Amino acid sequence: MKFFDYFHSLGFSQKEAEIYLALYKLGMQPASVLAKYVNMERTYVYKILLELVRKNLVSVTDKGGVKNFCIPDISILRRYVENEKIKYEKMHDDFSNIETELQSHKRWEMMSVPKITLYEGGDGIQNCYGDIANELISHGYRSCKLFASNTLASRSGKADSVNRYASDFLNVMEAQNLHIDALLGNGIWLMESIGQVKNIEELRDLPATNESIQIFIAGGAVYILIFRELPFAMKIASEELAGVLYFLLDKVAREHT
Repeated sequence: MKFFDYFHSLGFSQKEAEIYLALYKLGMQPASVLAKYVNMERTYVYKILLELVRKNLVSVTDKGGVKNFCIPDISILRRYVENEKIKYEKMHDDFSNIETELQSHKRWEMMSVPKITLYEGGDGIQNCYGDIANELISHGYRSCKLFASNTLASRSGKADSVNRYASDFLNVMEAQNLHIDALLGNGIWLMESIGQVKNIEELRDLPATNESIQIFIAGGAVYILIFRELPFAMKIASEELAGVLYFLLDKVAREHT
């Protein structure tokens, strides 16, 4: 029945619609009669009727101490719809103010909670490298920090080089004259020493397999790349974290100059 759909669209439940329609059919009645007609609990029906009275959709009169409810004219429903329309039109007009307020809260939340982006698989790693370059170029940075594992264990077996994933990234870095201040954790099975690399070409041969790891600090973001059978990476947009790691890598680099 279209009435139920219409009543639902106004925010009322199926039972509220049934009670309203029954009251219109029966005319003025106490809650007990109406409850029996719709086969619902009297207290529940009474509460619904009082709520409909509050919304000016139902009228109530007192007869001998018993409340009797009725819908004097169906135009009462039309007036309700018209009032709701006016209310929502005003809400629509006020939305720009609310939107501004909400956006201010969102900006605060974004500043206080780091945004994390995940990358997975070969294409995901390539996208991650592309994002590093974009982070530098879009914010006008000229260099980034890198710490990478460079062990023989990472090169053993079916080994890939970073160039497979990062060729475009390294080419862009060279073309834009952007620098990568790199520290390599060198060793046989485990990282045993730290060496510095500033030539991008040397980075192309870094291992990209067997759990080798790269950590980039680019502007206000930290990128962690882990190379395995299915490589994955994570971007953490946090100026605080980036600042701390930048300080640590810079301090290590100075000690190994």
